[in-house]
Amino acid sequence: MAETSPEPELLFELRDNDIAVITFNRSRYRNTVSFGMWEQFSAALDRLENATPVRMLILCGAEGYFGNGGDVKVPPARGHGALALASRLEMGQRIIRRLRALPIPTVAAVEGGAFGMSWSIAMACDMIFAAEDARFGAPFIDYGVVPDGGSAWFLTRLLGRARAAEILFSGRTVSAAEALSLDIVSRIVPPGTAVAEAEAMGASMGQGNRHTIELSKRLLAEAETGDLASAHALELAYGHMCQAGEEAERARAAFKTRSAAKKKVAE
Repeated sequence: MAETSPEPELLFELRDNDIAVITFNRSRYRNTVSFGMWEQFSAALDRLENATPVRMLILCGAEGYFGNGGDVKVPPARGHGALALASRLEMGQRIIRRLRALPIPTVAAVEGGAFGMSWSIAMACDMIFAAEDARFGAPFIDYGVVPDGGSAWFLTRLLGRARAAEILFSGRTVSAAEALSLDIVSRIVPPGTAVAEAEAMGASMGQGNRHTIELSKRLLAEAETGDLASAHALELAYGHMCQAGEEAERARAAFKTRSAAKKKVAE
């Protein structure tokens, strides 16, 4: 089966509120990932990495379904290198690392289901907004392959070894409610509203303080790999930068205005 399609396999949109939306657009194949999709994902990340950071990136799937992971109906190989049979996976690994390193908040808006590699993509985001009826799973062993996309790494960090092992070895499906109880997802929303809920958060957060949002994302990234002393050092540098910037000045002025208005109402 050829992986080519008359339509783009991934859609990139920059909305008026300066929020970027990436849509996996292989609905005919449950938005499974292909070489073409990874290539178009890479091009979308190029746009995000090489320009002034947007307010937020939202990932979603076409036709109300996030994604079913790798397309098992087509070969995952390309070329004749030593690891040619894992070429599609290697492309996905690069994309996931780039996605995780973006200096902007990222949200996976999950409707329907996120399985295999698609769940890994969602976990690579800062937040997952899941519809109430969304489902998650990592049934790699059932297909004769090992967990990929960093799923074992993400789940172990999120849940600890014992609970991650139970999900990976059983290959069972995790409901949105269970995912919330396990701190895998950030928020549960009514079906059909995941993108809108993420966009509403992106439009309201920070009240225009773009630099502080970006620097806060960088602090979160440091928290994953560094120690407290390193985090404190970065806080000092970023804190100094912010205090000298116009965003802090504007925020202080707005606070004084609100305080004066409240005082006047109380009098």
